[in-house]
This record gives sequence, structure tokens and C-alpha cells, in this order.
Amino acid sequence: MTAFPDTGQARPGITAVIVMFFAGVSAIAGGLPLPPFVALGGLIALPWKQILRLRRDIPWEALLAALFVGWAALSWTWSPYDKADQAIKLLIGIPLYAAFAFAVAHLRGRWRARAEAMFIFMAFMASLYLFAEFVSGGEATLAYKVAVEGAPAGNQHTINQVNRSLGHGALLAILFAGPAAALAWREGGPLIGLLLIALTGMMSLGFGLEVNTVAFIAASAAAALAYFWPRGALSAIFGGMAGAFVVVPLTLPSVAAALPDAIRSRLPESWEIRLEIWRFTGERLSERPWTGWGLDAGRVIDGEAEIRGTVQQLLPLHPHNAPLQVWMETGAFGAILIALALVMMGGRIAGAPLLSRLQAAAIAWVATAYFCFILFSYGIWQEWHAAALAVAIAGTTFLAARPQVN
Repeated sequence: MTAFPDTGQARPGITAVIVMFFAGVSAIAGGLPLPPFVALGGLIALPWKQILRLRRDIPWEALLAALFVGWAALSWTWSPYDKADQAIKLLIGIPLYAAFAFAVAHLRGRWRARAEAMFIFMAFMASLYLFAEFVSGGEATLAYKVAVEGAPAGNQHTINQVNRSLGHGALLAILFAGPAAALAWREGGPLIGLLLIALTGMMSLGFGLEVNTVAFIAASAAAALAYFWPRGALSAIFGGMAGAFVVVPLTLPSVAAALPDAIRSRLPESWEIRLEIWRFTGERLSERPWTGWGLDAGRVIDGEAEIRGTVQQLLPLHPHNAPLQVWMETGAFGAILIALALVMMGGRIAGAPLLSRLQAAAIAWVATAYFCFILFSYGIWQEWHAAALAVAIAGTTFLAARPQVN
């Protein structure tokens, strides 16, 4: 048996339990309320003693990640977008989200057990609610928008808002489901874990967002692979993500431009629009390849094209592809920094002495699902899903093998 002392655990433990509860509530509310909870949790629970100990084993991957965030924020100074709010959010939010996950990783004793129980509970809360909304066609969310927000009932714009909110919430639920199911499995409830995965999988089919389904399927496959080949699979996953930030911007725009019309016409309209966005973004990044256009430049770079009889914006806020966005806005320097950080993260995680099979599967789930989200749909700087990633990472830290006490 391993004894974990409770000394000094109340402050981070209470913080973790409260933040994780509100993570579930935020999934129900569409994800957007989550960042201030996670940031405040990181500020309150920050374990200074453990951070100071890092001087003995410098986390180079974390330093590279911090350098990437700093470079991205600095790039705002040459961006055509004149508002600095995103740079400020990056510099303040990302360190605090990381601090929350770091604090949870150092929980011990009863507070760790309580946080684990809350993580499983909130994952079920999110997936059960979203499954019910999937079955009912978003009835509860629609009723709230009509009764509280005053949205017109039966209006297509209102229905789109409902699906958008539920689709965002589904992102959170998918990220949380993998680590929560692994926790339930470890604690002797494999059927509970399988039930959670089943609910999440069915829910991922709804709300008109194919990326949720893609992320769920890819995460399931990655988790299975990592369970049987923990260290090799994690090295491959992180190496693949790193490579994508370098290779995708150099190849995807050309592939998108060269795709025959016969294939384009068979794709869903949303995917043909993406192809045009990627082609257009490739042209822009080639104009400033080394330092990029600057943070949030996609908000002001204009371009239009007629696609299936409708005029579409060719850069609607961001290119719906993280590698393209990073290279376009922060240049080759930014792409190289994030690629190096991911390679070193993968090496650190794959070489962790207490890495368990279930933890490897949970990490593979979270990393793969999140990468699918930012590869095909969401902008990489959006704080609501960055905060959700921090909570999901915190959940994976519960699954490390327990050290033996002699």
C-alpha cells in the first residue's frame, strides 16, 4: 500500500473539486464560461514548492511551450489586427491553466480521491445532459434561449445558436470522457467507464458538427493503441502532431487547390469551404513565411469566393486548421517552436517512470481528440477549449501508477 499524506492539501483539493464541478456545468452551458474558473483555480492552487523544485530537473518542454506562447503574443506587435486582448489572454490565461493542471497532479490522500470522484461525476453530468439534448433535438437549450435570452422560437438562427452551444459543450464532454472512463475502470467499474464512452460516442453524432464524431473515433483508436503499446504510441502521437505543424502548412494548400472538381462536388459544402480557406491561407503565409502576419491577423485579412452559388469569406476569423493558423500568424519560427515543444513533451511523457497503461490511453485520448478539434475546426488561441484541455490533462494525472513504499 502507498500512503499519501494530506498535509497542505485542503486549498488545492477544494479548488480542484470546485473547478471540476464547474467544468461540467460549463459543458452544459456551451463551454464559454470555463476559462475564468480554471484561471482562478490555477491562481489559488498554485503549488509554489513543487514549482521551485523544478530547478533540479528543468522542464525544457515547458520552457519551449512558454517561448512559443510568448512569441505568439509578441507577434501581435506586427499584426494588422489592432486589439491586444488575445495577446493578454495568452500571457495570463495559458500559465494559469497550466498551473491548475500542475496543482491537481500534486494532490495526495483524501483530497486526491475527492477530486477523482468529482472528475468522474462531472464527466457523466456533461455527457448525460448532452446525450439527452441529442435525443430531444436540443429541447432544453432551445427553451432557455427562448425564455431567458429572448431568441425567437422556430428561427433558423436560433437553432444554429443552439447547435453551436451544444457542439461546443460536446468538445468538453469528449475531452473529459476518456480520462473519466479510465478512472472508473481503474476503480473497479469497467461497465461504468464503457457506459460513459457509449453515451459520449452517441452524443458526438449530434449538433451538426462532424468534427466531434471524427475526434471521438480518432481518440478511441489512439487510446486503444496506447493501452497496448503505451510508450511507443505516445511518442508516435506527439511526434505526429509536431510534424503536422511543419508539414501541413507546406502541403495542404497545394493539395486543396489541386483537388479535382469531381471530388469537391461530392464533399459536404462545409468541407469544400474549408478547402478554399486552406488554399487562400497558403497564399497568405507564403507572403510572410518567417515571422507571419501576426496574432489574430486572420480577423482582418479579407478574401471572398463563390462556392455552390453562395459568396463565402475565405478567412472567417481563422483558417480552421491549427498548423496553418500558427504558420500564417507566427511564421516558421512559431511553427518550429511548437513542434519542438511537442516532441519534447512526448519524450517526457513516454519516458515517465510511473506511466501506466490506463494513463497512456487517457493521454492519447485527450491529445488526439484535441488535435482533431484544432486541426479541422476551432482556432488554436480560443481560451475556452484551452481551459478545457487543462482540466482534461488534470484528469489524466490521476492515472499514474502508484509508487510503492518500502
